[in-house]
Amino acid sequence: MIVLASSSASRALILKEYKIEFIQVCMEYDEDFDPNLPPAKYAMSVTNHKAKQFFDRFKDRYDRVLFADSSVACQGIILGKAKNQEHARYMLELQSNSLTSVYTAMKFVSRKITIDMLSVASYKFSKFDKNDLDSYIASNLWKDKAGAMMIEGFNKKYIEQETGNKPTAMGLDIINLKAFL
Repeated sequence: MIVLASSSASRALILKEYKIEFIQVCMEYDEDFDPNLPPAKYAMSVTNHKAKQFFDRFKDRYDRVLFADSSVACQGIILGKAKNQEHARYMLELQSNSLTSVYTAMKFVSRKITIDMLSVASYKFSKFDKNDLDSYIASNLWKDKAGAMMIEGFNKKYIEQETGNKPTAMGLDIINLKAFL
């Protein structure tokens, strides 16, 4: 049994699909970091900060806690979570006909061991159809998604080339994580 210290529905779904027993503990995290950091360092910094905030609040109440954060980088810009529809459109238009990478950082903390991992999944997207993009933005499915990206949804049909694995792009590199559980 592990503790997923995240409110992410995608991360919970991945753990369920891979039959990993967990409880989910949700809390609001301060994820405001310098967007000028390199994407890998940015994702690891946010994840480490989440762990600190969690243990500052819960002390030693939980063991075997998993933290994760994903950041999307496109055209040299780190794309966090969209603040509104206009921001989501900006992020998605950057990804259209472009190479986009998802950096997923994970930290697993138990009383016996701490493991830090970083995984990257990259996608070359074709040009997004304007009507399709408008529908996706209107649906609000982009909310709470790094880069407003939904690799298992809207973005999926535009993939021309990919490296890495889909769970990494969805926020949890379960393939590498399972090796440590």
